[in-house]
Amino acid sequence: MIEKFENRNLVRTKRVAAAVILSATLAGCQTNGSPSEPPLANGSWASSDGVYVAEFLNGSFRAVANDTGNVISEGTYIASSKENIKLRWTSNLTGQTNQADCIKPDVNVMNCTDQNGNKFTLRRNA
Repeated sequence: MIEKFENRNLVRTKRVAAAVILSATLAGCQTNGSPSEPPLANGSWASSDGVYVAEFLNGSFRAVANDTGNVISEGTYIASSKENIKLRWTSNLTGQTNQADCIKPDVNVMNCTDQNGNKFTLRRNA
């Protein structure tokens, strides 16, 4: 009788463990939109003036100068919606911090204005 009770508890424990693992796995598979839609900002973005390429990945980014290959700034970004992204960064050249509000009129363009009113555009690299 005790052995039968222990077996039922073992089976119940295994079922609960399997349900927890399945739930965690399914939660990790959720996406923000259709599978063909690119992530909000992840990827490589070129400045419209051709000076640098910014690599965005999961909330952080770094800008690399096209002429030297040096990292010229590093920062973070927050996407408040599909169209609105806030950038914050520190220049590796001057040590100054800056921030910009960006609007994405489509998935491949970010039009940004920094805290000093300077405008710049980033275009997603293919």
